[in-house]
Amino acid sequence: MKYTRLFNALAATCAATGMGVLPLAANAEQGNIEHEGIEKITVTGSRIKRTELESASPVAVISAEQISLSGISNVEDLLQEMSFSAGVAGNATNAYWTSGGYGTAQVNIRGLGIKRTLVLLNGRRVVAGGTGANSSVDLNMIPTGLIERIEVLKDGASAIYGADAVAGVVNIITKTSFEGAEFNVKAGISAQGDGDNQEINLTLGGNFDRGQALLSLNYSNSEAVRQSDRIDCAKSGTPDGKLECFGSGTTEGGRALLADGTQVQFNQNSDSQTYGDSYGAYDSAQHGFEWIPYLNAVNPMERFNLSSFVNYQVSDNINLFTEAMYSKRKGEQIVTPRNGFSGIEVEAGFAYNPTGQDLEFQRRRNTELGAPYFFQETDTVRVVMGLEGALDNGWEWQLAYNYGRNTGIDGWTFDIDSEKAAHTLDDSICSYDNSNGIPCGDWFGVDELTPEVIDYVKYRREGSGGNEMRSWSVNLNGDLFDLPAGTLAFAVGAGHRNESGWRDPDSTVLANGGEEAIDGSFDVSEIFAEFSVPLLADKMLAKSLTAEVAARYSDYSSVGSETTYKLGLTWHLNDELMIRGVRSTAFRAPVITELFGGSNGENLRTIDPCENASGVIAENCLAAGIGSDFVQDGTTVLTSVGGNPGLAAETADTKTIGLVWAPEFISGFSATLDYFTIEIDGAITSVNGSDMLKLCYQDPEGNSQFCDTFTRHPVTKQINELSQRPVNAASEKVSGIDVNLAYQFELVGLTASSQLDISRLLDHESTPFAGQPTIDKVGYITEDQGSYTKWRGNFSFRLMQDSWSAMYSLRYIGSADDVNATDDDPLGKSVGVVTYSDIQAGYNFSESLNVSVGIDNIFDKEAPYLTSWNDANTDVMTYDLLGRRGYMKLSYRF
Repeated sequence: MKYTRLFNALAATCAATGMGVLPLAANAEQGNIEHEGIEKITVTGSRIKRTELESASPVAVISAEQISLSGISNVEDLLQEMSFSAGVAGNATNAYWTSGGYGTAQVNIRGLGIKRTLVLLNGRRVVAGGTGANSSVDLNMIPTGLIERIEVLKDGASAIYGADAVAGVVNIITKTSFEGAEFNVKAGISAQGDGDNQEINLTLGGNFDRGQALLSLNYSNSEAVRQSDRIDCAKSGTPDGKLECFGSGTTEGGRALLADGTQVQFNQNSDSQTYGDSYGAYDSAQHGFEWIPYLNAVNPMERFNLSSFVNYQVSDNINLFTEAMYSKRKGEQIVTPRNGFSGIEVEAGFAYNPTGQDLEFQRRRNTELGAPYFFQETDTVRVVMGLEGALDNGWEWQLAYNYGRNTGIDGWTFDIDSEKAAHTLDDSICSYDNSNGIPCGDWFGVDELTPEVIDYVKYRREGSGGNEMRSWSVNLNGDLFDLPAGTLAFAVGAGHRNESGWRDPDSTVLANGGEEAIDGSFDVSEIFAEFSVPLLADKMLAKSLTAEVAARYSDYSSVGSETTYKLGLTWHLNDELMIRGVRSTAFRAPVITELFGGSNGENLRTIDPCENASGVIAENCLAAGIGSDFVQDGTTVLTSVGGNPGLAAETADTKTIGLVWAPEFISGFSATLDYFTIEIDGAITSVNGSDMLKLCYQDPEGNSQFCDTFTRHPVTKQINELSQRPVNAASEKVSGIDVNLAYQFELVGLTASSQLDISRLLDHESTPFAGQPTIDKVGYITEDQGSYTKWRGNFSFRLMQDSWSAMYSLRYIGSADDVNATDDDPLGKSVGVVTYSDIQAGYNFSESLNVSVGIDNIFDKEAPYLTSWNDANTDVMTYDLLGRRGYMKLSYRF
């Protein structure tokens, strides 16, 4: 059998565009090439080795050449710019640090969440990264200079890879063989002179008597950029279409609720005519704290990686392989001055209390102590060892052991011990002269504190934790026998995996009940089988027809057993057109934090529907005693999060159908069109605070379970605390269309290539609980889950000659409406189309030396304002905060 024109066009286009440069593609030339002598390869989405690039499942491939041209220094940024990354996909500057992430680079396919995208390294699982009991791989542990290619399977694949492959699989394939030495150095900076970043990479490799070895060293560093260097203040829109600055309700000097129900602010622009010089009536517009200078637009990070790959030929039929990787990451983010005062009560007779009444501190921004930094330091080790070989009948086998361990510390450079702060406000415990070592504190105003008080309440907060994974696997694949239409191929295997995670909070936080320790583990045993069955060959309208069948049985100690299957079909109508489709089931087992996570309080951005309410919500708010003039002070609410040991696994049904077309009359052109749909039942969910409040006040009786998740202050009616715990209650559905057009051609004597990727999101529905209204996110931007625009796309155009190349890239983000839009903020109701343009160019000064330069966001596109911004007045998960930036890269091979 011979290669089809379809394959030749795909291989040639992939090689020209930098997409899909697989080992086989390098051997493909124009014309027909016999299969004999061509090495079989494994394509992500199947464990059967084959000679074709085409498979039933759609796979996008990003080559080392494309990574080099992009100038991007980390895997996260590269993947986030792809059109299939939607929802909480992150942004190109890694500005946003979320619960449990804190500098961890993550990826999210189809906007279904990081936990539903499986990340593999050379086809095997990777230990979770972070600082304790984490749920996803830290992509920062893999330097881009080590990557041969990235294969992204845009389809569910639990039957092939097990749990978590619900939305898709990211398989990062590293260089495992190298001859010689290569040194790379890269430096970049923004147009405003900040955001410096540097990367150095050295790769050494060579062959020895019975094998080969590769050693890679990588160092990268990026400097911080403050949000205040990009925006002047936190803003909200007005009904007349203007933007106004506002501040946080956690104020300098502190504010309190007096016994008579009055809210007062201590000596910050006080109203002396009413109360005197020491305090006055609280006014959010006057006293709000400007917090933007205390947040980063780009987080600083320092990373060191050391990697080694060795292959040794034990005998003619047995090969020993090892993979060893070590990664160290340090990061920090500036944090707003700490609070630690909410709810502390002070008696009227306390000497420093100027009000003469009993009072309750609402909040206090302790700027006297300065702004702390939230820091992280992680160490990750991964070791893979195995044997592989071939039997006399040509079947190939592999036995491998995979070990990964991640440990880390995080914390604040300083925090406030809330229990000690309460001691300094109780003169039955403290002394005004510090005679007993517990000083009484004058917290009633700005700059009134003594050094003794500060030293007493201030402490360094530091927690630690880690993740560990141990697994072994055995696989066998080959050809069983010939059928009339071809050879029946198979792959079978078994494996066992144990994962554990732990988190030890700071002792002070633990004692004060701010966070609970986490310690949990689970193990899973699995078996699988996969078959490639040729059904027809060389028939009318069926050049070939092949079925792909797979099944996997997984037995978890935590959630019991699950069986998943895959049914795929590839139908070559002729040499130019192929139709493909897959029907499969998938599942996701709950991670350790979802099962065993203890209570932990976090300040999460929450929108209160009773503020500026109308219609039925306003009526229900009034019925609950919340007046029409109610204002929810501040934008964050203390939210209790934790685990649920009763969770079960999520289950999913996935379908994809598509076609691949490489017409003979357009040489070098290929097109793919794929439709996908994913339906998840029993989805593990924690409904965010804004949605819980909205559902409660839309229908207090029908949604009573949401009304039990929060408490309000009896006087101010502001939300004191929310509770979020995961449950198997949601259902989700996502569907859409992916289009890829690629074209290689000659242009005025130069080699030219272009690539266009478009994703159209058709459905992204979620039902929080059975019987509840379905929420469709398509065309909307959320305040905490990113953007679900209908359209996303990427375009690139490249010109090449022997000694130079140049490329233009365009990233397209479609328009969207704000999910919380109201007429009170017309400017933030919707966001128009946003595009980012990048240019790159490289020149080969010799066979050894290459220099490349690039400019990202060349038109300096600013991030748009929207009502439901999650930071920096925008959606930092979607839009670029850094602005125009450039880089230069030097590569020398010797």
